[in-house]
Amino acid sequence: MVFSGNVLKEVIKCFYENKIRVVGVRSALATKESYNFFDEKLKFGLKCGCLLGENVIDQICERDFYFGIAQSGISVVKDGKILKSPYFKPFGDPVKRASIPKEYEILFSNGCLARSMFLWKFIEDNSKKKVFIRDLPEKIVNTNENDRVLKVLEKGFKVYEKDTNRNNGERS
Repeated sequence: MVFSGNVLKEVIKCFYENKIRVVGVRSALATKESYNFFDEKLKFGLKCGCLLGENVIDQICERDFYFGIAQSGISVVKDGKILKSPYFKPFGDPVKRASIPKEYEILFSNGCLARSMFLWKFIEDNSKKKVFIRDLPEKIVNTNENDRVLKVLEKGFKVYEKDTNRNNGERS
């Protein structure tokens, strides 16, 4: 997916600095803005399977809203290490990363935590093994490698469940 094209511009710049000339790009999806930019700048432009309309303000991938799935969330650097940060609390910021309205960030995060707990419980039940943070394909921010995945998710859910209940009471 080529959304704004900023990452792709940096990659092309790195190639150029290493004497590699990029003449074209292929992508499954692209916005019109990025398509027009690269089509003008590169000899063979940007070719994509699907060109998105002009009113697209964000793009998401379902895997970004599950905890511990390979390639999910955003990569962040912490203490010199590259870690993953899911797009929901308590690991990430759904307002900033997924354009979730502020008033729904807790409800949204609880939904992501609940779906992730369901998934990891299913995995544990079917594998007959407990899954720990150290078993995940990528390390996650604010976690300990010796913690069990389900316990980390349940702890986050309980914290935000209290927030949700308190907020619902305030709205009554």
